[in-house]
Amino acid sequence: MEPNKNKKIIIVVVSIVLGLLYAGYLLYKPQASVINYLPYITGVIFLFGGGYFFLLSFGIYKPKYKTDEQQLKVADLLERQGKLLKFSAIVMILYGAYALIRHDPNMYRLDSYVEANKWTNKDKTRLLEIYTNDLARKNREQPELVKDYCECVVDNIMKTMGRKEYIDDLALPTDEQNKIFAPVIKDCSAKYQDRVDSVEKQRK
Repeated sequence: MEPNKNKKIIIVVVSIVLGLLYAGYLLYKPQASVINYLPYITGVIFLFGGGYFFLLSFGIYKPKYKTDEQQLKVADLLERQGKLLKFSAIVMILYGAYALIRHDPNMYRLDSYVEANKWTNKDKTRLLEIYTNDLARKNREQPELVKDYCECVVDNIMKTMGRKEYIDDLALPTDEQNKIFAPVIKDCSAKYQDRVDSVEKQRK
């Protein structure tokens, strides 16, 4: 098989794989950036490239050359750099497989930190659930006040700090957390306590 034919086959195979991956990407991630797709492209290139060099350097694949000069050059290269090519081929295959299996969609995003720091509606729902369940155990008689308080707290948290900052702060000791979150929820706590006191007075 001629070298040009080999190249054409490799290009066709890689194009088909990339096409299928891209189709899946468009189907399941229509709102994502194309940049998120780069780890797949990198993985495929390294996997196929490493596979080609692996077969060539270990003598499993022996392409036909147009001239004897080309064959001598490749043979000379394999003789001089054979070990390096074998090692590089194995590294490329492993990296390609890793990039495809354990890919990070934000690997090549310059704003990946910003994206990770953005709050989502799902985050808000989850936070409301956590805070409401926690406070509801302490105040079972006033669910409406609990709901309003928790909504106020979550809104203030999401306005004051980013998602990643919030997660990092939760890893701090309790006393440090209190120093950070106390000013954020101060107004909510004051309103909640006033309403609780007002309800208690009415009962008396």
